[in-house]
Amino acid sequence: DVNGIISTKTKLDYESRNNYTLNISLSDGNGTDYATVFIKVRDVNDNSPVFGMTSTTITILEDLPAGSNIASVAATDVDEGFNGLVVYTLKGGEGKINIDTSGLILLEKELDRETQGFYNLTVIASDQGQPVLSTALSLTVIIDDVNDNPPVFSTSGYTMSVHEDEVLGRALLTVSATDLDAGANALVKYRIVSQQPSTSSPVFLVNLTTGQLSLNQQLDYETIKQFKVEVEASDGGQPSLSARTLVDVHVLDVNDNPPEFNQAVYDISVFENLQKGSPIYTFSVTDKDKVDEGENARITYYLSAEDGDNPFSIQQDGTILVNGYVDRETKEKYELLLVASDNGVPQRQNFTYVSIQVLDVNDHPPQFTKAQYSASIRVATAKEGASVLSVSATDLDVGNNSVISYSLVNHSDDFRINSRTGEITLSSNLDHITADTVVTLIVIAADYGVPQLISNVQITVRVNDINDNPPVFSTLVQTNLSAAENATSLDLGMFSATDLDIGVNALIRYSLQDDFAGMFHINSSTGKLVTKKSLDRETMDSYELKIIATDSGKPSQSASLVLSITVEDVNDNPPVFPQKSYSVTVKENEPPHVILSAAATDEDIGYNAIIHYTITGDTSSFHVGELSGNITTLQPLDYEYRSQYTFILKAFNPGKPYVQDTANVTVTVEDANEEGPIFEKPSY
Repeated sequence: DVNGIISTKTKLDYESRNNYTLNISLSDGNGTDYATVFIKVRDVNDNSPVFGMTSTTITILEDLPAGSNIASVAATDVDEGFNGLVVYTLKGGEGKINIDTSGLILLEKELDRETQGFYNLTVIASDQGQPVLSTALSLTVIIDDVNDNPPVFSTSGYTMSVHEDEVLGRALLTVSATDLDAGANALVKYRIVSQQPSTSSPVFLVNLTTGQLSLNQQLDYETIKQFKVEVEASDGGQPSLSARTLVDVHVLDVNDNPPEFNQAVYDISVFENLQKGSPIYTFSVTDKDKVDEGENARITYYLSAEDGDNPFSIQQDGTILVNGYVDRETKEKYELLLVASDNGVPQRQNFTYVSIQVLDVNDHPPQFTKAQYSASIRVATAKEGASVLSVSATDLDVGNNSVISYSLVNHSDDFRINSRTGEITLSSNLDHITADTVVTLIVIAADYGVPQLISNVQITVRVNDINDNPPVFSTLVQTNLSAAENATSLDLGMFSATDLDIGVNALIRYSLQDDFAGMFHINSSTGKLVTKKSLDRETMDSYELKIIATDSGKPSQSASLVLSITVEDVNDNPPVFPQKSYSVTVKENEPPHVILSAAATDEDIGYNAIIHYTITGDTSSFHVGELSGNITTLQPLDYEYRSQYTFILKAFNPGKPYVQDTANVTVTVEDANEEGPIFEKPSY
């Protein structure tokens, strides 16, 4: 200015221009003088360091070795001297990342992306001026994944149980593996490496991405009970890393097999008169379900007869025992139904037919058809070889046990017996007998059984020397008669005999050996036979009436005629139950079977004794055999549904007049412990 003072017109900036040269003139109006002024601008710390780096994100691999350079973040400061001297500091490196004096970021320790995937760094560049100026740069170091971790299963091994009837394709189990890596390095895929025992095609499949194990083939517990499946999980890295786990699969049994008999039918022979409790046969029954354990193969046996006559029982080991009296002469063959049921759910069963033939034991001696025998012989006509009479015996046994041989106890000079037919004949002419004589013979009937059984009968032979012709009944006389019961004064006919003698020796009088307490009467002179009382077939259904014709000789001779009188039945008796009420206890869940044999009896016979059965009342769960009277369950009973049933069993004759009897039947269902406790709510 006019005073010579130099001043700045604008703010000086060292960094823009650090010196100036001024030419100054001085004039007093007349003269001028010139001078040069050199002005040097002195630096002031007015600039902060400036980073040359523009990107704030750095990506490095996690396997970068320690000491490697990560990035250079050099900063500049336009100031001079200490004002422009930049010093670097780093925050956030956590001891693994640092910076040197030149602004080079270095890796001091190995990284692990799975532990820390990124670092937020702050680089501070400070100058050395007074005051110190600094600039901060925020950097994000992203750790890029390297496939250095294999997949890891959630458990070292898996165990599961699968029912053998599991549906194909249904998910059974999910194996799960995780990989600490990222991206493709952590993308886990699953495959089945092996299966023990091996099969032609795999039994199991695993989903490639989800690890879900499913069934590819139908299981069969009876074939294979356990599988070991090795599953591999591999990641998508290059190279791929993998891990394996073992899945232990236990196949659970399902009751899909019924019991099986080793024969379709069984023919068994037993000797009669076996002691009660004697075993006669043991069945072999198998069930493919859990042969060694479990309810699916525990066999329960049921043995029944269609006609209800079953003197046998079966133990639960399959052994048939004699449970009653077995008599071949009463019944020689039993047709039984054997049912074998397992105890699985659902219950399965099988059946077979058992035919038991009762073999004969020599337990019956021969029985003569008469209690005693008698005959009369006239000496005048007695010739050697003439037949005196025939004895006959029967034996209820069969085979050699029923073959009979006849013999005389003591030797006789006058009589002999045919050992096969039982015919007694004369062995001499009896000329030596000159008066009436009674000869007593004892005949033995012996069978051929072991041990041999015998019986004997007495034979009385009257040898007549004077009155030598007995009365004789005509062979044309009908000896088989029938008479209706309940009728009085029946005329049964005239039964007369003739005598070849004459006079008193031919005068015949008739009598009955047994008139059965006055039931029958015969006219002693004419032989007319009548009934004096009403016959009752139920008291006695037949009579063997012996008419004796006796002449009046001294001694007298007689003849007999045996009439077989059959009493014809009239339907005059109703069926009768042995008791008026029956109580039966049935276990619940038992398969249909006979629970009661309430057979009625009828004293009549034939059509009049045919008994029909029916039930009335609560009958939806029961059935009665129309002719057998056997009451059978129609289905397994359920105690929880109903514990008792009552109904009426009726027995009746279908003929006329219609007669009947009834009995009350009460069936009590026995509870089986089959219901477990049940929570009131499905969840709490």
